[in-house]
Amino acid sequence: MFRAGDKPQAGSDIPLDILAANASQLSKNNYALDGTVIDRFPRGDSELISFLYKDSSGREYIIPVCVSDGARNGLNINRDQQYRIEFRVEDINPKVRGVCVATSIQPK
Repeated sequence: MFRAGDKPQAGSDIPLDILAANASQLSKNNYALDGTVIDRFPRGDSELISFLYKDSSGREYIIPVCVSDGARNGLNINRDQQYRIEFRVEDINPKVRGVCVATSIQPK
């Protein structure tokens, strides 16, 4: 249980196979990953980033993450830079489910 305004704890044990196949199964879960921003698509106060994550075996995953102005907290996000990103998997509406929404992003 979290009080209003508290951010839930994020874990790094994201099941990437489920995220790729059916991300809506992970809704309301929080994760934290270290990786590289490989592209960004700004749209007003928010942007969509392509986040490259490598697992312990060296396999690469590209994860799309929505980053709001609040999650960015004044940070200038750059391509080809390393970041630690915490995100929550959200269902935006019944037709848009399993979206990774950043809760924070910090340079590495």
